[in-house]
Parts: sequence; C-alpha cells; structure tokens
Amino acid sequence: MEARRKPLAKLEGRRRMPVSGLIIAWRGTPGLDDWVAYIAKTKSKKLILADRASERKVKSLLTRVRTMSKREVEKFAKG
Repeated sequence: MEARRKPLAKLEGRRRMPVSGLIIAWRGTPGLDDWVAYIAKTKSKKLILADRASERKVKSLLTRVRTMSKREVEKFAKG
C-alpha cells in the first residue's frame, strides 16, 4: 500500500515598489521552477514580469524593479 504524499506548500506575496508606486505580486512553490511575478492592480491588462521562473530569479527581479520608474517597469513587463 502506498503512502500518501503531503501536498507541496505554495508561497505568495505582494510588495509596493517605492519609486514606481506599483504593487508587484508573486507566487510559486519552493524548489520548483513554477514562480510567476506580475504587476497587481492594472486597469486594463495583466502585465507579467516573470513566468515559469525559479524563486531566485523572481527575488532578484524584485530587487532590480525597486529602483525603476513606472514606465520602465511596464516596458520591462510582457503584455
């Protein structure tokens, strides 16, 4: 008889960037490359910053985006 596996823990968070004022949200599973980061409250479309990335890539992306202006962040995102 097989033992049941415990489900993988999902992590998510939100952070307001000081320079641009945008709210960046992210979610994923530690140890897997299924992380996604996106601009949370946009009026017309969801702008994705990273998709199917590692946790390390998403965290370094958040560090880089902290110093960018709103226009630079929206240009950097995939529409």
